[in-house]
Amino acid sequence: MMLHVIVPVHNRAAISEAFAAATAKQTHSEYCLILVDDGCTDDTVARVRACIGDTRLVVLKGSGNLWWAGALQLAYVHLQDKPSAENDAVLIINDDVKIAPDFFEQGLRVLSENRRACVQAIGLDPVAGEVDRGAVADLRRLDFRPAREREVPNCLSTRGLLMTMGTFKRSGGFRPRWLPHYLSDYEFTLRLQRQGARLMVDDRFRLEMDLSATGIDSPSAGSVRELWRQALSNRAKFNPMQWSAFVLMACPWTAVPGQLARIWLRFARTLLRTAMPRQRTAS
Repeated sequence: MMLHVIVPVHNRAAISEAFAAATAKQTHSEYCLILVDDGCTDDTVARVRACIGDTRLVVLKGSGNLWWAGALQLAYVHLQDKPSAENDAVLIINDDVKIAPDFFEQGLRVLSENRRACVQAIGLDPVAGEVDRGAVADLRRLDFRPAREREVPNCLSTRGLLMTMGTFKRSGGFRPRWLPHYLSDYEFTLRLQRQGARLMVDDRFRLEMDLSATGIDSPSAGSVRELWRQALSNRAKFNPMQWSAFVLMACPWTAVPGQLARIWLRFARTLLRTAMPRQRTAS
């Protein structure tokens, strides 16, 4: 089975090289690495090519402003235009994870037993002691929590996401204009589930990750102007514009008005809390 491995990269040459070296050691050798070079100005591509070689490497060029979903959408368009077997496989993965030599082999074994599934690699963070088995989302309350062991998730991460080529092509791709980075994976996998794909994890398919290498979890700006700029950044997990887009795309319509109101009222309260200390100081 041919495996198409999609890896977005941007100016992390040593990290990308380490991932490429681990890829070159995989026991499953029938793969193609689709490297989405989002405007790298370092020697990332050259280092990856030195590990993988030209025959197994495809480099797609971005402008430097693709972000995660834009990079994946570029790869999606590339694969849509490429003749391939329905039962070939697609793996979306970060370059900053650690994978064992049988990672591809184990994932493909799980997928061969669950052809209509979308399988997330279980993420193990040895430093934080956390395990990512996907998430369980209550879309009426807009509440997300980590899936427990043996619990079926309804949202998966694209940190290591495996599916057949047919499932990937029928997905419709990503929505980078509205969800350029965070929440794009949850929207994508919720959509796959609505299309009939089974979302799952399997203990045989796992990787190591570093949860500390994330974006901005909560507001930390000292002024209203700084907070506004921070909140609307694609790095901000609390970006109200992107949460609003997610609600419109993923939540039941009956829940949309209330969720939009909650998102923007919460953001307004955060703006007020940031502004009040300045007013007291001025008085």
